[in-house]
Amino acid sequence: MLLTMESKTAAASKLEQLILRGRTKAGEVIAHVMNNQPQDRLQTGGNFTFDAEDGNGLQIRYVDPRQGTIRQPLHRHAVRQMASTVELPMKFIDGLQSTPEFWAKELLAHNLQTVFSNRYARDRYLLRSIHGELRGFLSDRFRRLDSRPIVEAFAKAVQEKGAMPYDGYVTDTKIAIQAIMPEVYEPIPGEMVAYGLSLENSDFGNGALSIRAYLLRIWCSNLAVTEEQMRQVHLGRRLDDSMLYSEETYRLDAETTVSALKDVIGAQLNTDTLYSRMETIRQANATAVDPVRSREELRKLLLKSETDAVIEAYNSPDTYNLPAGNTQWRMSNAISWIAGKTEDAERKLELMKVAGEMLPKSPRATNQTRLKAA
Repeated sequence: MLLTMESKTAAASKLEQLILRGRTKAGEVIAHVMNNQPQDRLQTGGNFTFDAEDGNGLQIRYVDPRQGTIRQPLHRHAVRQMASTVELPMKFIDGLQSTPEFWAKELLAHNLQTVFSNRYARDRYLLRSIHGELRGFLSDRFRRLDSRPIVEAFAKAVQEKGAMPYDGYVTDTKIAIQAIMPEVYEPIPGEMVAYGLSLENSDFGNGALSIRAYLLRIWCSNLAVTEEQMRQVHLGRRLDDSMLYSEETYRLDAETTVSALKDVIGAQLNTDTLYSRMETIRQANATAVDPVRSREELRKLLLKSETDAVIEAYNSPDTYNLPAGNTQWRMSNAISWIAGKTEDAERKLELMKVAGEMLPKSPRATNQTRLKAA
């Protein structure tokens, strides 16, 4: 169904409301990054002592040459990183961590203590903590990137291109911030969408620094995160004490990243790229989907409960929250719709990426594929 001018005006109003609502969350992400920088320490495995604290989970002790004995609770993410480092089975670790009885924490502490005191005693590790909690247990080759200038540069660069802060997520070990172009586009009759960029980063080894484009279906706020445009892994030179405490090293690494980030934003928030993104929607809407085959594909990417929910949504008669038709575009939106109902912020982001994977890769824009803002 073709939209009337009144409907297009309503879509623009809806987008404006979404931007106003999301601006607060984006601001919260920026504030979190500015006010919560990790504290770093280098330690060898032989210096660790692990303790099981009744009611408080697992804790680690070690001696810092500047601050004396440090005692910190271990975040679940750090424990998983330790288990991966020393090749303890994750199923075993998860089982002990989820067991409420105290003996399970004691056994986990004993296993980690034994392995680090012997096989890994001389190896060095970067320990990253916030508010006294150890959240990242990392290689001494982990490239530390100061998130403050990176997030600040992202916000400034997208605004210079006309984009606005749209949304954001903060977890214990990862942040994401999104910006959106305020224009409404209609790549398919009746389908009103917007386009933006999403920045993700983890100071604790829970993913690389990444920029991805995304498409937002305005009526229902379904969001699909598309292919990665920039990826910078946290791998660099082996840290020593002089580098760890060097503000100059930290600053120079951030400057290099900020420069690359600005280039990517400039390339993605331009007219040709935007029109190219709209073409992916046209292609997806013209490509039929076999729900039975799709179920098998989704099972490789999603939990069973998520797969069932996506297929149920796809097969429903709903043509408001999902586009009409038996198409890739509808399947992508079915995944986005389920993502929007997911409470866990990190899992929501992953589902949005799966929704993006259902769309064709963005072709190079041509004059024939250009669309005008609605």
